[in-house]
Amino acid sequence: MNATYPLPVVGLPPLPPELAALAGAQAPAEARPDDIVRQAFRIGSMRLLAPFATASELVEMPGVYPLPRMPANLLGLVNLHGRIVPLFDLAALFETQHLPREKRMVLVIGHGNDAAGIVIDGLPRRLVFRPEQQIVTPALPAAAADAALGTYVQGPDAWFEFDYALLLEQLVS
Repeated sequence: MNATYPLPVVGLPPLPPELAALAGAQAPAEARPDDIVRQAFRIGSMRLLAPFATASELVEMPGVYPLPRMPANLLGLVNLHGRIVPLFDLAALFETQHLPREKRMVLVIGHGNDAAGIVIDGLPRRLVFRPEQQIVTPALPAAAADAALGTYVQGPDAWFEFDYALLLEQLVS
């Protein structure tokens, strides 16, 4: 006798809607040679980009040693693996405030003796832009405008890329 019995469906509970949307998203398209790949991060409401070669390290917020009579954007010095690095907070420069629910991290820009840390909100991620996603950079605060390299749009968000060495140099001069 070959009777067929329905098997119970066993498995995980359904995903919450926000995770289901991510799981159902299409796999990323194959990389094209003209794609613009950047490390994306936030400082408050400001969305920033940096080439992967520019950012050398990401660390949790270390102890900061303040320096007297320095600009407010220079928080002080931090010790990263025995190397002393200046730490900058660019929130005031970009006329924004850090996101209260995001963990503050330090993104190290540059390498060796030319390294400096900037305080970011949350973890960076990888974004890919097509050349046609580049737009004319809108008005930025005067201290940041000269260092702007480009602006890219993805969905409703504009992402800004800067020459961070120039930007940080302007802050301390």
